[in-house]
Amino acid sequence: MTNTAQRASHAPAGPEHHPHLPFWRRYIFSTDHKVVGIQYGITALVFLFIGYGLMALMRWQLAYPGQPIPVFGKWLLWALGPDMAGQGIMSPDLYNSFGAMHGTIMVFLAVVPLAAGAFGNYLVPLQIGAPDMAFPKLNMASYWVYFLGGVVMLISFFIPGGAAKSGWTSYSPLATITDAAYLINGQSLWLIGMVLLITSSLLGSVNIITTIIQLRAEGMGWLRLPFLVWAQLVTAFLLLLAFPPLEAAGIMQLVDNLFGSSFFLPTGLVVGGQPLDVSGGGSPLLWQHLFWFLAHPEVYVLILPALGIVAEIIANNTRKPIFGYKSLVYSAMAIGFISFLVWAHHMYLTGMGTRISTFFQTTTMMISIPSVIILTSLMLSLWGGRSGSTRRCFSRSRSCRCSGSAG
Repeated sequence: MTNTAQRASHAPAGPEHHPHLPFWRRYIFSTDHKVVGIQYGITALVFLFIGYGLMALMRWQLAYPGQPIPVFGKWLLWALGPDMAGQGIMSPDLYNSFGAMHGTIMVFLAVVPLAAGAFGNYLVPLQIGAPDMAFPKLNMASYWVYFLGGVVMLISFFIPGGAAKSGWTSYSPLATITDAAYLINGQSLWLIGMVLLITSSLLGSVNIITTIIQLRAEGMGWLRLPFLVWAQLVTAFLLLLAFPPLEAAGIMQLVDNLFGSSFFLPTGLVVGGQPLDVSGGGSPLLWQHLFWFLAHPEVYVLILPALGIVAEIIANNTRKPIFGYKSLVYSAMAIGFISFLVWAHHMYLTGMGTRISTFFQTTTMMISIPSVIILTSLMLSLWGGRSGSTRRCFSRSRSCRCSGSAG
């Protein structure tokens, strides 16, 4: 045996060789959780900027009603036509479209994908010691379904009649009778976009839950997980349980719009002094119940990842574990559970009755308790914190703990 062969036979086994992937596989249709997280983050920030732009134009309209919009007025006229922005002046229909799409973009296309999609995909596997998400291809699919849903939402601005005008809550019967002259209108595309966005959230939430349960590093028990991971886990369960009712409601409203059914249209509906030719028998309140059954847990979908991020920042900068780690975990789980029992406090004016209103008033007060516990723990974590750089913290000893997990 030659010397070269002997050295090769005794050489330690190196890392497994991976073939070089082309650009479109590495950065576009990637299954790497870090790349997918960055894709979610960049796309969500772009949508955040678009939503901010719509809000700024609405503010201009309120400040200077009936006047041409400077700079952007000519572009709106060219892109949307004279019916929506004649002479660069925002029409009432365009204002309503901007209001509906601003709310939709900020909630469903910006903050949720940024909090759960970007931070969840990028940080959760790193914090639990997992090599990647449990289902990498499903992870890639969730991003592209989300991206497609956002594109469908934006395309609705450029079809006849413009984008959805019924607010981000899309209440029936207004959402069905608005732009009824067009078979495929902005509201129909809004509903199709929402179905895609909800599907994306379901795929992502299943992936995060499975990853945390199955791919934790050896020895990492449930009460040793960083609080950010707990926040992402509770958020994923909220998305998984709260989004399907709204997806079903969106499909039913889409059928109302396209095929003349009446899931949400009542009998004897009169529009402009003329009775509407619908079969009737539906309930507009059913839409509100299905919508708010998601939309109130959605509040905690937005805030829980942010609280997890704040907890990690505080733990890192105070150089000590978070105060009351178990209280934080149990409070996050309590928020997740109670958030499904408070949705109808958005519907006090619908005539539910005193007893039902009292129940939702009580649960609304109850959910403030775990919220206050979390905020109190975060504030008490600042007590006795050490100043200085992270380098000093790690140079003192290897046992110095600067993470938010339990010690």
